[in-house]
Amino acid sequence: MKKFANMFLGAASLVSLLVMGTGTAALAQEAEAPSWSLAGAINIQSDYKFRGISQNKRDPSPQGTMTLSGPEGFYVSGWASTVDWNLAGQNNNPAVEFDIYGGKHTDLWGVDWNFMPYYYAYPGHNAAGGPTADYFELINQLSKGFGPVTLTGSYAWSPTFSLGGGPGHATWGTAAYAINDWLSISGNVGHQWVRAAAAAGSRDYTYGDIGVTATYKGFALDLRYNGTDMGTAACSFYMATRNACNGNVVATLTYSFALLP
Repeated sequence: MKKFANMFLGAASLVSLLVMGTGTAALAQEAEAPSWSLAGAINIQSDYKFRGISQNKRDPSPQGTMTLSGPEGFYVSGWASTVDWNLAGQNNNPAVEFDIYGGKHTDLWGVDWNFMPYYYAYPGHNAAGGPTADYFELINQLSKGFGPVTLTGSYAWSPTFSLGGGPGHATWGTAAYAINDWLSISGNVGHQWVRAAAAAGSRDYTYGDIGVTATYKGFALDLRYNGTDMGTAACSFYMATRNACNGNVVATLTYSFALLP
């Protein structure tokens, strides 16, 4: 319990950094336009997985996010998480990932179109003259609800993937079903392409997950199985830590809150 509490407090500290960066501007905007809002969340994951691959050696990871939303569907967000890319005997890789993104939701004949420029930053990465871990993606998402079912299709394009991987593309689909007002089931299937993967002895890969989410007031508990179709050798191009691409169950506890209005 002590370790869990420390992790949750770590997530809170990440959120506080986001608040300091956005809170003053949000207060000024709120005075001018009541339609602006500021919301956030902190969570602890048993394993932070990005497109099926563990980013922290399959260890727990605290995370935090803050989103400033405005009129006409515009928004800007910051998100932070601990990561661990280090191999045994090394200590030159990032300990934190900080993402900055924003965009706009637009209604297209009943379909929500989310246009989202997204920047992934790894401030602790030691490039040592090599390619940087930071990279940019342009993400488009289309989402529509059909009663208790919500379907979302997403596509991401990167001009230069992390660590000099060259152009990258990812596409994924999500289906969610609301069983009742506090319990839902959802799943994702996606595919990631990176141009340099084949030259490095790897390949593009498919990933997926399925799980259930229970909510109570501001809390949500998600239990989810994640996996990829890659073995250890192919996985090392994307993440060289042990078992990074192997399937496992991930538990996530989230607390969401609103600051403004």
